[in-house]
Amino acid sequence: MTYPILEFKEKIKKEISRATEMSEEEIDLERPPEGRGEFSFPCYPLSPILKDDPENIAEDLSTEIELEKGGVKQSGPYLNFRIDEKYLSEKTIKDSLNMGNEFGTFPDKNKNMIVEHTSANPNGPLHVGRARNPIIGDTLARIYDKIGFDVVREYYVNDIGRQMAILTWGLENLEDSDLSSPRRDKVDHDLVRYYQEASRLLDENEDLEKEIRDIIRDMERGDDRIFSALKENAERVLSGITDSLDRLNIKFDSFEHESSLIKDGSVKEAIETLSRLDETDIDKGALFFNFDDEEIFITREDGTNLYPARDIAYHLSKAERAEKLIDILGEDHKSHGEFIKRALESLDVTPPEMVFYSFVTFEGGEMSTRKGTYVTLDDFMDTAEEKAKEEILKRREDLSEEAVEKIAEKVGLGAVRYNIIRVQPAKPIDFRWEDALNFQGDSAPFIQYSYTRANSILEKAETDFSYGDLDFDDLEDGEFRLLKKIAELPLALMTAAESNAPHKMARYAHELASEFNQFYRDYPVLESDDKKELRLSIVKSFSSAMGSSLDILGLEKPKKM
Repeated sequence: MTYPILEFKEKIKKEISRATEMSEEEIDLERPPEGRGEFSFPCYPLSPILKDDPENIAEDLSTEIELEKGGVKQSGPYLNFRIDEKYLSEKTIKDSLNMGNEFGTFPDKNKNMIVEHTSANPNGPLHVGRARNPIIGDTLARIYDKIGFDVVREYYVNDIGRQMAILTWGLENLEDSDLSSPRRDKVDHDLVRYYQEASRLLDENEDLEKEIRDIIRDMERGDDRIFSALKENAERVLSGITDSLDRLNIKFDSFEHESSLIKDGSVKEAIETLSRLDETDIDKGALFFNFDDEEIFITREDGTNLYPARDIAYHLSKAERAEKLIDILGEDHKSHGEFIKRALESLDVTPPEMVFYSFVTFEGGEMSTRKGTYVTLDDFMDTAEEKAKEEILKRREDLSEEAVEKIAEKVGLGAVRYNIIRVQPAKPIDFRWEDALNFQGDSAPFIQYSYTRANSILEKAETDFSYGDLDFDDLEDGEFRLLKKIAELPLALMTAAESNAPHKMARYAHELASEFNQFYRDYPVLESDDKKELRLSIVKSFSSAMGSSLDILGLEKPKKM
């Protein structure tokens, strides 16, 4: 499957390469301002090579470049490239109508990749501050799925370590009467109270530290009783985490347990391999890795392993299973992420691409599982559905209660996903309901409603019309602008994947919805006898592109709103 907008881009690169002897990899095309074409090429980089002014270079190149299905025009030091409108429109409508919601899909690359995300310590429920990790990870996995990778969505279960030791101590030593609220039947989120109370007691009583360290020592030495308890506790909490994420349309293909890396000898093997590197050394029996000016300890003096050893073992396992790896990490893990990269490179293993994200505050409040100052993701989603229901009832008094509930679920949970994904990962988010549920702004309800409106038009058409004999010679500006935006879906996908920037897909979806709304306001569809079939085809084409975009963003497609 080839798409006209991408074919045009590649043809431009080939022509520039032919005319300048630059390699195609060196040619960086930009997107020009609206109305100046589809791509532009700044000639500044050629000035020191050709010993000429960029404007003169641009003028010369404009006469040398030949494009069969488009044209080139000089604008100062820039070359602006415009695709043939009729060709783009015909091909886009044909492709989108044939493919439906699969529009934008690329052929299978026969390449395996692992997107590891969430991997929260299973000691309590997810809170809003950590919800960004799974939403970014799942959206990136959907993007790579769409462009042809065989993607595995993986959760690395940290079922051993200090936090799990504290939780296990709490479950073994605290009674329900010690805790501030009665124990519930729900087996997942309830356990966080034991972790929080144990953490509080640990702060007050230094003698408890020895008991925690004993648990850690026993689990790192492979004690079967401790392993069994840790695994059971982790699985109980993990079941709640996965149930919560399932509501957001987030699922996993694989769960890799940290404890299994110790059990199967992977950690021991990784330590032995690391010990042979020039970058490692030993201090009083403890192995460490020289990372810039810091010593990252791999083992303790008694030989028991530390988290960096287990993490290296895990990444070595991933590298054996896939050709491309992506890790989604909070910004507080940047230093550790850089260490993992350096260590893997020292082992001649290609490190993962790492996407670091800033955290989410909720209406200005910071969150901490340890301190208990958080809004759980479940409570957050419940609130989203309730607030979405309120907004729907303001607009639709004609709907049944059941219909309102169904729409509120799709719109409310969509608002949570979209309002997080639309922001560049490195930028912080302060989640505000008025932004997330704004039916007119950069929000899930806005783009979902555009899809619903388009399908409503198609249902009202009540006719089976032919798309084969459409006239594209007399396209109006607004009609072509919408078709061009539809055609850009594959380009938006590739751009988001190349930079691991899922927010670019959200931006595209918003731009697409905005363009459709402008088209809807300016051009009658059902009442336009002379152009009815063409405009219905454009609406159908939009429905395909927006349906595909909603799938990529993990948003539901409501039939009514």
